[in-house]
Amino acid sequence: MERRYAERIVLIGPPGSGKTTLGALLAAALGWSFVDTDAQVAAVAGATLPELFAREGEARFRELESAALREACAGERVVIATGGGIGEREENLRLMRAGGWVVLVECAPETALARMRGACDDDEAEAIGARRPLLAGGDPLTQLQELIERRAGWYACHDDHVSTEDATPEEATVRILAGLIGVGALPPDGAMEYIREVRATPRSYVAVVAWGGLATLGARLAEMGFARRVFVVADATVWGLYGPAVEAALLAAGFGVEAHCVPPGEASKSREQLNLIHDWLVERRAERGEALVALGGGVVGDLAGFAAATYLRGVPLIQAPTSLLAQVDAAVGGKVAIDHPRGKNLIGAFYAPRLVLADPATLLTMPPRQRTEGWAEVIKHGVALDVDYFARLEREAEALLALRPAPTTEVIAGSVALKAGIVEDDEREREGGRRVLLNYGHTIAHAIESVAGYGAWLHGEAVAAGMTVAARVGRRIGITADEVVMRQDRLLARFGLPVRLNGLSAGELMRAALWDKKVRGGRVRWVLPTALGSAAIYDQVPDSDVRAALLEAGAVDDEPPPSL
Repeated sequence: MERRYAERIVLIGPPGSGKTTLGALLAAALGWSFVDTDAQVAAVAGATLPELFAREGEARFRELESAALREACAGERVVIATGGGIGEREENLRLMRAGGWVVLVECAPETALARMRGACDDDEAEAIGARRPLLAGGDPLTQLQELIERRAGWYACHDDHVSTEDATPEEATVRILAGLIGVGALPPDGAMEYIREVRATPRSYVAVVAWGGLATLGARLAEMGFARRVFVVADATVWGLYGPAVEAALLAAGFGVEAHCVPPGEASKSREQLNLIHDWLVERRAERGEALVALGGGVVGDLAGFAAATYLRGVPLIQAPTSLLAQVDAAVGGKVAIDHPRGKNLIGAFYAPRLVLADPATLLTMPPRQRTEGWAEVIKHGVALDVDYFARLEREAEALLALRPAPTTEVIAGSVALKAGIVEDDEREREGGRRVLLNYGHTIAHAIESVAGYGAWLHGEAVAAGMTVAARVGRRIGITADEVVMRQDRLLARFGLPVRLNGLSAGELMRAALWDKKVRGGRVRWVLPTALGSAAIYDQVPDSDVRAALLEAGAVDDEPPPSL
């Protein structure tokens, strides 16, 4: 499908709406350059804007403003914050829209005026007028309202809009990014589309990793020939960001859309939320040929996936993961589940999706902590499965942390391919099969989540700490070299992941590990690294070595350990 990519992002709107603040945040998030046209005009004029107005008048200011805009629009990958009246010249409007994504930033005039007050002295009106010449000569609020009304016509010439009235600058920035991502307007900058067929029972499916891929969801489902009604399960935060674009894409492809939101967070992987989804499907008389789309992170993928597996004995499942952890791990492989108070993922099924559609651009809108946790699963793949992949993570860490499109897309596709290869070889995690290697770090990770309380540690954070413990267990029994422990710890820390247990009880962690799914005959089966890129299963690990590894990683010895 033909795309309109945004070579530039141009912010328009009234003074005081927050364009400069948002512009700087957007540029930082994307790794683009940032231009503030007012600042450029002041630099060229060698004077503040009030001084320029007083010395040479508004007409001269507008000439310099247009020149600053022309210079900014000559570049690509630039965010431009404009002056409040820049669109009063038709030539400027044409320039902004040519290759640019125009975003109207707005708020109530009273709010904008409050932001402009700054360090006003006794005569507030006079002070504001001195700094904002177009608001001089009367009541500033009345002047501002008249300006906004006069400019309303060209303010309407935007691709998207965002209100800063009740949103923090960071929240408004994420909303602008989501608007671009939802329609696939962020340039891929060399990122390729990767398609991996995954052989599964009862049918194979494809996992697609594509920068901007979320915008193609409707078209892809139409090509697959599903019934013309689609059910979307999303967490409330993700739906707030991407719901309008996803719904529009599905409607454009000829589908009717029903949506159901669940609260974000691990607590939603519960019987209660599963029952609510089942009730929702029953009330709408969902039919077996109608697809259920899981839009969100691993929690939604697991929860909605289990609902799809169990409603009418199975309806088509589409995984549209928007978190890093889900894109590289949870969405691929056909394992769906909810949690039990005694352990994570204890109630579930093997149920393959019909399509996995991962858009790495959605990672730009994730909170930093939630994005960081996903790198644990990526690093896990390198340590346990592929030394070359691990080395690539070491080489490209900075580009990956900055979410540069091409390397990020390729690394996510690499993780998908690694997991798909394991899943094809051992789809149902048979006894002695290779799929258990994907649980490297998870024995203690699940114990951490249980002991600390679900949500206290994010899953990826717990996996990182679990890998730290597992490598030390391996070193203690003589199968893991010091270099493996050192390079793993260094890479985890470089990606901002925890390598310490922060005072959790060693005894409680060992007891919780007995609920791990890999336990056989009352003994924990450990996945331990034998070298970078290689791991194996061990079920005769002495309790003393486990306890010592936990203490070495920062657990506390506050009770006698249980027998493992």
